[in-house]
Amino acid sequence: MPWLASGPLYTLHAGAHTLTVAPAAGGRMATFRTARADGHVIDWLAPMPWQALEQGFDGFQWPKAGSYPLLPFSNRIREGRFRWDGRDIDLPAHPGQAHAMHGFGHARPWTVVEQGRDRIVMALVHAPAGGDWPWAVSACQTLRLTEDGLDAELAIRNDGETAMPAGGGFHPFFARLPGMRLQFDAMHMWPADAGGVATGRTVVGNRERFLRERHLPDADLSVYYSGWKRVATLKRPDGAALTLRAGDGLDHLVLHAPGGCDFVCVEPVSHVADAVNLSARGWEGTGLRRLAPGDTAAWRMQWQVAP
Repeated sequence: MPWLASGPLYTLHAGAHTLTVAPAAGGRMATFRTARADGHVIDWLAPMPWQALEQGFDGFQWPKAGSYPLLPFSNRIREGRFRWDGRDIDLPAHPGQAHAMHGFGHARPWTVVEQGRDRIVMALVHAPAGGDWPWAVSACQTLRLTEDGLDAELAIRNDGETAMPAGGGFHPFFARLPGMRLQFDAMHMWPADAGGVATGRTVVGNRERFLRERHLPDADLSVYYSGWKRVATLKRPDGAALTLRAGDGLDHLVLHAPGGCDFVCVEPVSHVADAVNLSARGWEGTGLRRLAPGDTAAWRMQWQVAP
């Protein structure tokens, strides 16, 4: 069990925005807030519980709050197994599941490399251990506040001696209010089985379509999308809005909106769940990337706030 102990918090400021970062807690953004002219403060993220930040928490049973980095893969790998360049890879299953999930970036402490009033840079180094990701990896995460909102970058480098499959992205838990609306445009969706693993690609159905701004459904809705236009807008009932813009390479989107919860996840990611196995089965458009030794993959995301 990876226990994420408490550590120092860093608060960034720019204009009306403040961002609290918890490097020891998996390189997480703990809170992201905007102060409006009328004095009201908007929590854009579901805030990380202070008890978890002060006392630590199980890295595999994290609070459904804040935002964390995804690396070296996003979402699930079926049964934690795949074949790569003639080699069978076995990864540990996530506790309570049959599958590997979300990689290791969110379950380990990050080191602060640089920090200022509106910017923080964090680093993480992974050395392979038995039963874990078998390639050495270095990662860097840069978060910067601006007058408009947030700019984020995640970069991973293959420090191993052979090519590896590589993926990543961002996993925010946005604060969900009754009446919140969502809009984005996507070409495809990847239906999942009962274990949450994608099984193939199809067109977006009416239930899963957010081409026109609409309310989040009351019932559970979790969907893998691809071919989206890399822009999504969350609008609160009071009219305040956050527009998420994803950079090159984040061509997949995960929407996780469990009914009755105070959060909704809108996750820009580089590949679909289980991309490495789907690609081996001949599916195209999975987003799987091959990263040669010494090469780096980087992904960027921007949040533009209209309070």
